[in-house]
Amino acid sequence: MTTSRCTLSGIKLVALIMLIGTQRLSAGENDVVPMPGKFPATGAGVYLAGELVSVDHVNRRGALRLIGDNDDGRYHSAPSHRFALLPYGTVRYHGAPAELRDVPLGTVLHGMFLLPVEGITDFPPPEKNSSKYVPKQTQALTLEDDFSFYERQGQTWKIEAVDASKGAFKVSSDGQQVTAGLKGEQSFEIDASTRVWKGRAFGELKDLSPDQNVQLNLTWTPDWKNGKFHVADVWTDQEARDVARERQRQIHIRHQRTRWLAGWVDHVEHQPGGKGIVTLTLFGGMDPSLYDAARAQAKPGGGASVAAAEWTLRSWWQEHDSRNGPVLDFKDIPDAPPGSSGLQLRVQFTRLLEGYRAGRIIRFRPNGFPNVKLPPEERVNSFDDR
Repeated sequence: MTTSRCTLSGIKLVALIMLIGTQRLSAGENDVVPMPGKFPATGAGVYLAGELVSVDHVNRRGALRLIGDNDDGRYHSAPSHRFALLPYGTVRYHGAPAELRDVPLGTVLHGMFLLPVEGITDFPPPEKNSSKYVPKQTQALTLEDDFSFYERQGQTWKIEAVDASKGAFKVSSDGQQVTAGLKGEQSFEIDASTRVWKGRAFGELKDLSPDQNVQLNLTWTPDWKNGKFHVADVWTDQEARDVARERQRQIHIRHQRTRWLAGWVDHVEHQPGGKGIVTLTLFGGMDPSLYDAARAQAKPGGGASVAAAEWTLRSWWQEHDSRNGPVLDFKDIPDAPPGSSGLQLRVQFTRLLEGYRAGRIIRFRPNGFPNVKLPPEERVNSFDDR
């Protein structure tokens, strides 16, 4: 097997994680330690929500100010909850797949979080002073803004009353009620900073009226400690929601086509002379058109490039440190677990890379995707850099 550029820290990281063994239970059966090469079970994770207050989008990390619970000490003393997205962790914004960099600071996010991996001290970096107020679940499996979170579960908000002069906005939940998050009657703050999405344009506060069914995005308000919110965005109709969703979908597609689709190696079939067949599974949460492009490469004459990557999904110089070969076949795995697309492919290579090992992260490029050099902060430059 030929060694390509890869960081020593990346090799040690995966080797250490692979020693952990199977998932261990902690606070409950859904509170699990993630491990490479194995997706979590359906229902895994602990629900947390809060305002996005910082982002390191290159390393897929950030921090949330958790939603207030009337605890004055917690609000004034607790540090923000720092998290890292799992390699197969997904972000949704405006009802479409997204990256952390697409989500504005101040946006309330809802997520499912898993425990940190044992022995890993920098995903995310640990707090210097532990706090009783900060949950130990730091690995994000899913993150969604209010729009995505409530729409996905079939819940909308019916406007009961609006008084722009007093900044008062009263709503009640409608449709399928969520099990976590807000429901029932709620009172939010509203003012001229609130963006009103109406049709294909922005409206005004005067366009809001009782009995409208809307979707909202919420943000911080001075009474956050007591679980209160300010309305950052309100979508008044289906057309407005569709416009926002399609714009974000196109941003997502462009990003993934140049960064390539993430996944991990399931199995390697070694062949004489350094050749081999790599079986890989693509991670879930991407736009269906991207998976269709991957499937299309399994047709005669189709092919793909596969680059080695880190736990953060950063790859090495992907246009150089990757191998190209024919896609032999693919299969769609039914009832795929959280984090998995269910799409598994087998790719033939005349020379294998060091990063083609079971449990390792890869980036997959169908031949129809562009082959470009990423900005230096988004890639791992050489073996000795980190």
